[in-house]
Amino acid sequence: MAYNLQGIIRKASVNMSSEFDRLAYATQNFANLQTNGYKAVRFENIIDADGSVHGVERTDTKTGEFVLTKNPLDVALTGAGYIPVTTPQGEIRYTRDGAFMTNKDGYLITKTGDLVGSGIIIDGSCEKIDIRENGDVYTTKKFGDEPEYQGTIPLVQFQNPEALKDVGSNEFIATEDAGKMTLVEDHNYIKQYGVEHSNLDTISEVYTIARINASILASTSLMRAVDQMYQEAINLTE
Repeated sequence: MAYNLQGIIRKASVNMSSEFDRLAYATQNFANLQTNGYKAVRFENIIDADGSVHGVERTDTKTGEFVLTKNPLDVALTGAGYIPVTTPQGEIRYTRDGAFMTNKDGYLITKTGDLVGSGIIIDGSCEKIDIRENGDVYTTKKFGDEPEYQGTIPLVQFQNPEALKDVGSNEFIATEDAGKMTLVEDHNYIKQYGVEHSNLDTISEVYTIARINASILASTSLMRAVDQMYQEAINLTE
């Protein structure tokens, strides 16, 4: 009897630990409801043959809603893929946050200062900036002039994007499990004058957090009840 009660406590403890992990991911998601291009991360429970539970991290890669900003430097990705950016330290990262700007030298950068693509210079005095659906960037010095090509915002795709590693600031780095990276040349996935919203649903995230909290409370109550039964069983043998 004591062995069975200990087994119940052990499984309940493992299950509760898994629920705390799920809660951490759920609260992280909730904190990023307004983060451009953010992808929901789930910690899903898998039940083993012996009834114990372990978790697996999964990223929801579906496209978020387009939000109009009217900023000519803002772009949203309307299909699968990521925009490669280069940090000041030379590290290549990948993002779907297209809220871009220019630095003091006119280069197109992310809000964290990372260089977009291989370096796209936009003259601050130009009258018009045209970012086309394939990522080509054109500027017009003054109305009536011919547009000048300044570069292309690249788009890449991975065989298994769920395996990309989140390094913060809404950026990812490639991993071996992410598979081969492919440069997408013929596409129409880039949309100017707006950003991609996170793919989270507010009501769903609130419900998820409430459900996890309820599960943790239930597991805690079960462990207390079993522990009391265990103590009573010990007292009977004395």
